[in-house]
Amino acid sequence: MLSEVPLTKEQQEFAAEHHGLVYKFLNDNHLPESEFYDVVIFPYLKAVQDYCNNLSAQKYSFSTIAIRQMKFRLYDYFRRQDCRKRNAEIISIHLGLYPDGVPLEELLSAQDRVMQEFEMQQMLHELAAHISEQQMKIVRMKGYGYGIREISRHEKLPMKRIQELLEEARTVFLRLCHE
Repeated sequence: MLSEVPLTKEQQEFAAEHHGLVYKFLNDNHLPESEFYDVVIFPYLKAVQDYCNNLSAQKYSFSTIAIRQMKFRLYDYFRRQDCRKRNAEIISIHLGLYPDGVPLEELLSAQDRVMQEFEMQQMLHELAAHISEQQMKIVRMKGYGYGIREISRHEKLPMKRIQELLEEARTVFLRLCHE
């Protein structure tokens, strides 16, 4: 890419004088200007800087150096475009995964707050059948936003015991979710 150093007046004049080389490169490689001009212009300008600043580069023709720079940059551009992340398969939720399959949007449940609350109440009801009354009370307090310290004071139990009871309830809850 072009370095942070701007072109000198001499380099600007040199670049303008040989600018047709950019269009010749694009035409020779059958590349549309609208899409690839930005890809090759920066290596062209870098070639101008290198050619003007480096006496050893001047033993070659400028077109050789510029075309080489533009080819390398074009190669990098195409290599990046072929990366897997740029070519990931896009799946629409409006179509099925298979030709005769159900569209994904019909399989996804809508975000319905009332239904979510109902499901949570059902899960808590199921949990209550598998843990002690005291554990359920602690779970509800935690659900209402009480901290471990507050629950500990209210239930007159050590904080460590509150944490153990919550962990036991969590284990039961996870088991119920997997059933």
